[in-house]
Amino acid sequence: MTPSPLNLRRHLTLACYLLVGVYLLFALYLLSGLTGPGRYYRSGVPAGSDFLRVWSAASLASQGQAAQVYDSAALKKVEVAVVGGDFSYAVPFHYPPSFLWLIRPLSSLPYLAALAVWLLLPLAALLWLLYRTYPDRLTVWLALASIATVQNLSYGQGAFLVAFLLGGGLLLLDHHPLPAGLAFSLVISYKPHLGFLILVALLAGRRWWALGALIICGAALVLASGWALGPETWLAFWHDLSQAPLEMGQSILWDRMPTVFGAARLSGGGAALAWLLQIGAALAAALAVYWVWRGPSSLPLRSAVLVLGILLATPYAFNYDLTLLLLPLAWMAREELPRTEGIRPVFILSLAWLIPFLDLTAAELLRVHPAPVLLAVWLLYLLGRAFLDRRAAAAVISG
Repeated sequence: MTPSPLNLRRHLTLACYLLVGVYLLFALYLLSGLTGPGRYYRSGVPAGSDFLRVWSAASLASQGQAAQVYDSAALKKVEVAVVGGDFSYAVPFHYPPSFLWLIRPLSSLPYLAALAVWLLLPLAALLWLLYRTYPDRLTVWLALASIATVQNLSYGQGAFLVAFLLGGGLLLLDHHPLPAGLAFSLVISYKPHLGFLILVALLAGRRWWALGALIICGAALVLASGWALGPETWLAFWHDLSQAPLEMGQSILWDRMPTVFGAARLSGGGAALAWLLQIGAALAAALAVYWVWRGPSSLPLRSAVLVLGILLATPYAFNYDLTLLLLPLAWMAREELPRTEGIRPVFILSLAWLIPFLDLTAAELLRVHPAPVLLAVWLLYLLGRAFLDRRAAAAVISG
């Protein structure tokens, strides 16, 4: 017997409750071993390990030593002092000075308090955005139960912030293009490698006000950070960037990079092959985004194509960056569920929600990344929807 949508919904809700409960118990286990100002005693990994670079960099910048942020040895000294002991790996800061200038206030808080602010405020904002996109309690529980959410919390990364800014900018784009452009400029100031296709989308969609706001705000952030932190900080950043290419030998954790580049390297492919495949994927993603944003499709569909395109185009993304998939999930739920009967759309969205988990499991057990293939299939499905929208629009015009 085919399960009813109501039963499937009940099962999904119970599964979310169970998963979130397991995550909370594991978090309590880790926190129960927390010793010193910021170390997980049980694992030996600093609390919010990736946030360690953010708080330490903000501390140096607040002390007038912003250029030292891009000196790995100088930054490591601050990080060791923060967690109360040395650790074996490096946690460098490769983000632009414009972002460094914005995060300086974090250093005014104790490390763990700043970590809580860094993670929980953007998470709450993202949950609000997702709920506003598709107002259902299950939307929030599915976001909390996603393994990508757990990974972002575990590493202390900023994927919640990026997802909120990108999703908020897209939500504002139609009626408030200037704030949308500001949100996009903040995304690019934080993680420029995620921003190229945003420019492609705005150009293709002829969103000139948003594009202008993005460029002006981005330029203002560069100038303000150069004035406040000193032009030598930007010189140090460019020097650091030139010394930190994507290929860093054995230090790269390929199993944590669900990109086309990471998938090729994890499967044993050489750097040349990986770059060839990644460049091809980036060009295909750019063409897909350009074609859809030139057409008559709805903003949710165009936005979903943009997010999937970003994840396929960038060579540098980690498993926590799959938090961005919560955005197209909410948009497609808003588009599909009200007008499609039966469990098919729920089943498809559930499979899409599982992509971060499937990729993590396959990378650990089979040494392969299925995420790029799954994202490409999802993108092709959306391109089919966009093609039908073009045909419908053409029929209306000709009729």
